Amino acid sequence: MAQIEKLIVEDYEIEVHYKKMKNIYLRLKPDGRIMISAPMRTSKKYLTAFATSRIPWIQEKQNKLIHRQKPAQQLAENQILLFGQPVINNLSAKQLHNLLHQKIISYHEKYWHFFASCGCEAIEIKYRIMKSTWGVCRPTVGTITYNKRLVHQPVEFIEYVVLHELCHLLVPNHSREFYDLLRRHMPHFRDYEKMRLIYEQG
Repeated sequence: MAQIEKLIVEDYEIEVHYKKMKNIYLRLKPDGRIMISAPMRTSKKYLTAFATSRIPWIQEKQNKLIHRQKPAQQLAENQILLFGQPVINNLSAKQLHNLLHQKIISYHEKYWHFFASCGCEAIEIKYRIMKSTWGVCRPTVGTITYNKRLVHQPVEFIEYVVLHELCHLLVPNHSREFYDLLRRHMPHFRDYEKMRLIYEQG
């Protein structure tokens, strides 16, 4: 059975599957996940360098995947998406941050009792613009970082992302155990993860 770990390289979250094999393979799954298959005992330093050298390829493949999935939603010059709905762009960056933070906190509170009962300690919530991932959970340092661009996405998708990252506090990879845990709290999570909107400014 393959050993699975998570690798973060320049804001890209990569699943590493260690197997009995000789070569390293990089793939982009249909759902957007980045996967590396590598020989057992391959060092993280080597894998990080390998993934870094392939970032242009990852970006190209992700762009093709996005445009294949659905057409972009067109916005007027004076509009932005706020939680998936077009609104007049009269909100400051600070206001957008506060609105997103309130939404994130509400979902953390919704699920936290379960994770606390499993022994998870309080975590610090952070925000920044990220290139290709909506959230990054680092259980060893007690932080979850969310992409600031989530403020433009539907609230159902935001809830999915929050639960996804909280599940990583208990299962730090994307194994069957992880998806069973996610499904336990959100049985139709596959529907939620497909709600991500792609948009272009007019």
